[in-house]
Amino acid sequence: MTAEGLLELADGRRFAGRWLGDPPPSPVVGEVVFNTALTGYQEICTDPSYAGQIVVLTYPLIGSYGAAPAWRESAAPALRGLVVHQAESASHGDAAMELGEFLGAHGVPVLTNVDTRALTRCLRDRGTEVGVLHAGEGPLSDAVRGEAVREFNLVGIVDSVSTPRAYVVDGDGPTVAVVDYGLKTGILDELSRRGFRVVVLPASATAADLRAVAADGVVLSNGPGDPQDLVGRLDLVRQAVAHHPTLGICLGHQLVALAAGGHTFPLKFGHHGSNHPVRDEKTGQVDITSHNHGYAVDGRSLPQGYRVRFTNLNDHTVEGLELEGCPVITVQHHPEAGPGPHDAARVFDEFAAHVHHVREGRTAPHA
Repeated sequence: MTAEGLLELADGRRFAGRWLGDPPPSPVVGEVVFNTALTGYQEICTDPSYAGQIVVLTYPLIGSYGAAPAWRESAAPALRGLVVHQAESASHGDAAMELGEFLGAHGVPVLTNVDTRALTRCLRDRGTEVGVLHAGEGPLSDAVRGEAVREFNLVGIVDSVSTPRAYVVDGDGPTVAVVDYGLKTGILDELSRRGFRVVVLPASATAADLRAVAADGVVLSNGPGDPQDLVGRLDLVRQAVAHHPTLGICLGHQLVALAAGGHTFPLKFGHHGSNHPVRDEKTGQVDITSHNHGYAVDGRSLPQGYRVRFTNLNDHTVEGLELEGCPVITVQHHPEAGPGPHDAARVFDEFAAHVHHVREGRTAPHA
C-alpha cells in the first residue's frame, strides 16, 4: 500500500496523491510548472533548466518505456519533484530501470494519482506558483506553508547545475567554447556531430577566461532561473558577441539580449513542452520546437542592429534574435530536441557555417 501525499500551492490549494516509492523525509519546496510533452520524461527530469522546480506532466500515463543512461540530458535529475496522474510500468527493450527507481535513487520524490488536469488549469489561470510536496498526515498550517514559500528562492541556482571546472570534449574541427549555465548533453552531441572540439566553461567564467580559450565560436547554454540574476556576468557575453560567432540557447539567448541593453520579463506560466510552433522571420519556415523557460525577451527593448529572427506563433513572444552584419544568432527554444522534434536542429548548422566562414576569412567576426 503506497503512502498518501500532498502538493500544496502557495495560495493554499491542495492536490492529493500517492507516493511512487518512498515519501520525502521532509517537505520539498519548488516552483510548480507544467510540461505538455507526450514523451521524453527522462530528458525533462534530467534537464538542468528544471533545477528548483516541481514538474507536473500533463500527459496522464508516464513511465511506460522506463529509464536508461542513453536518454539523460545530464548525469542526475535536476528537478525537485515530479507530479503525474498515473505511473506506468516499463515496457521497452532498452530500459535499464523504472522511472520511479531512477528518480528515487537520486532522492527525487514522485507524487502519482494526482488530478493533473485540475492542477494544470489552476497554474494556467493563476500563473506559476511555489508549492510544497510533503508526506504529512494532513495539510500544512498556513504559517508553516507561508514560511516555506517565503524562504524559497532560486538565487545561485545556475552555479548549482554548472560544471565546477572547465573540461574538453575532443574533436578534429574548430574549437567552440560552451558556457555551461545548465548545459544539456544534447547540445554537446550536436556540436560533436559537426566535428567541433568543445571547451566547456563554468557559469562563473570571465571574459578573460573566454579569451584564454582562443575559441573559433561560442555557445551560451540553457539554464534555470531568472536571467536578471546573472547581470553581473555579462562581460563574457559581450566579449563573445563582439569577437566570436555566437549561438545563445534559452537562458543564453536572454543573456545576449540583456548584454545588449534589452529587457526580459516573466511569463505567466512559462513555456514547457515539445510542440510549440516557431516561425523563422527570415525564411517564413515554421518549426515545431521544444521549450522550457519561464522568462522572455521584450522585443521592443532591443537596441538598433538586433532584430527578431524567430517568433512564437502561440503568443507571439520573441523566440530568437540575430545581430545585423554579425555571425550572432539566438534561440529561446531547444534546437537539440531533448525532448522534442528535430526541426530546429538546423540552427546548429547555421552556427557551424558562421564559425567556418569566419575562420576561413569569408566573414568578419563582427561589424
